[in-house]
Amino acid sequence: MERQKYISLVVELRQIAVAKALTLLDDYDTAEDVAGEVLLRLWEGHKDLHNDADKVKHLANLMARNLSLNLLRQRRRHPIMRIFHRREKDDVETFNIPDVPEPFTPQQYVEDKETGDIVHRAMSQLPYNWRKIIEMREYEKMSFAEIAAVLGTTESSCRGMMSKARSRLLQILGRIT
Repeated sequence: MERQKYISLVVELRQIAVAKALTLLDDYDTAEDVAGEVLLRLWEGHKDLHNDADKVKHLANLMARNLSLNLLRQRRRHPIMRIFHRREKDDVETFNIPDVPEPFTPQQYVEDKETGDIVHRAMSQLPYNWRKIIEMREYEKMSFAEIAAVLGTTESSCRGMMSKARSRLLQILGRIT
C-alpha cells in the first residue's frame, strides 16, 4: 500500500481498532494501547498491504481482536496483575469502610490484603521511574501523554518504560511467590 493512502486511512483504522478492543476489554486506555499497537504493526508492514482499503480495515479489526484476546489471556496467566485492572466502584466511602464487593468472605479479604502486600514489596524493587509510571498509569489512571509531561519525556518513551516495568514486575513477583 502506498504511504499516502495508508496515512489517509489512519484515523478510520484507529477508530476500528479502538471499537473492537473496547468490546473485549471494557477499558478505554487499554483499548487505546491496543489501537496504537495495531497502527504500529500496520505501519511497519504498510508496503506489503493490499491497496484495497476494505481489506486493510478488516485486517485492523482482526489484529485488534487478537491483541485484545492476548491481553485477556495474559491477565488470566498472571492473576496477580488483576490488582491493577479491577473495576472501580463508586468513590463514596461509608463510615470509612473500604469498598467491599457483595459476595466477599473474610478469606478473600485476607488473600487480597496479602496480595497487595506482595505487590507493594515487588513495586519497591523497581527503579524509581518505572515504579512511578506504573503508579501514575494504574492507580492514578493518567494517560501516557500526562505521564510524559510529568516525567519530561516522550509518550512513546513512557509506553516503552511501562512495558519494561510490567515485565520486570512479573519477574519479581515470580521470585517472591
